[in-house]
Amino acid sequence: MRSNRILIYLMAMFFLGGLAVGCAPRHDMMAKADCMFIKMVNKTAKKLDLNEDQKAKLEGLKVEIHKNFQEGRTEEKEAFVKIKEEATKENPDIGKMTGLFQESTKAEAQRISRAFDLLLGFQSNLTDAQKKRLTQMISDWVKKWG
Repeated sequence: MRSNRILIYLMAMFFLGGLAVGCAPRHDMMAKADCMFIKMVNKTAKKLDLNEDQKAKLEGLKVEIHKNFQEGRTEEKEAFVKIKEEATKENPDIGKMTGLFQESTKAEAQRISRAFDLLLGFQSNLTDAQKKRLTQMISDWVKKWG
């Protein structure tokens, strides 16, 4: 009976250790995504020969993308604080910690999806020739994947 209890405690400690390692800052995924999206927008915009109105709207797009990922960073930090608080309790609820981590991961994916939606929305500001050029650029980029 005692050996079963020790085994359960060891498994719980192993799981919590893995969770703690998994919850450690991952070099701030939201910051990396933010940087990647802004870099992609700037690189693409240079090739589209935007007019002044389009450039102004592009700056607004970049602000929205940055705001989206900044909110994501804040949410992620709050989730990890909750996970750490639960982990430091005398009897931590592993299910609760796992649920919080899963919610954080889903929110991260939603932030990235939101950034793509913002990019798609910007297309309405482009001329037909620019849209055609953009489509070709994306097609060429996708062809390089594999």
